[in-house]
Amino acid sequence: MKKFMLLLFTAVTLYNCSNEIEFNSPAFQASKDYQLWRAVGFSASIDSEGALTLTGTTNFETVNLKVPSAMVGTFTVGETSSIEAQFIDVNGVVFSTNNRPDEDVSVYPELGEIIIEEIEGSNDTFTGTFRFLAFDPAGETSVGFSSGIFFKVPRISNPQ
Repeated sequence: MKKFMLLLFTAVTLYNCSNEIEFNSPAFQASKDYQLWRAVGFSASIDSEGALTLTGTTNFETVNLKVPSAMVGTFTVGETSSIEAQFIDVNGVVFSTNNRPDEDVSVYPELGEIIIEEIEGSNDTFTGTFRFLAFDPAGETSVGFSSGIFFKVPRISNPQ
């Protein structure tokens, strides 16, 4: 009887644990102002000049990560205008790392980085991490993303 109870307990435990595991492939998610932000749609595109844009969208919001080339590496946002992270909120307000903060808000913000860790195929999917602090056009309101990941985000056809 003890063996039966032990077997039953083990089976129930394993069954319950298996319901907690969730695989997202591909994925695009982060912590937005300390709340989970998970994209339901995602894509990568490379423009005619070779710049890469990774996009994640919910039903109401969009994150764009832009780097000057599709290559593995670390890109510090805000260093140049070609390296940018954007967040577009439900009202269409564009928060960008290229928008400078009001000096009353932050004099020297650490704006973040985009790290491309892996490119599979001939620029077919992109995997990496990101974090950033972006400001509205007036530089008075910010939105922060941390612990961001993009995993096997597929490239869509190049824009014409």
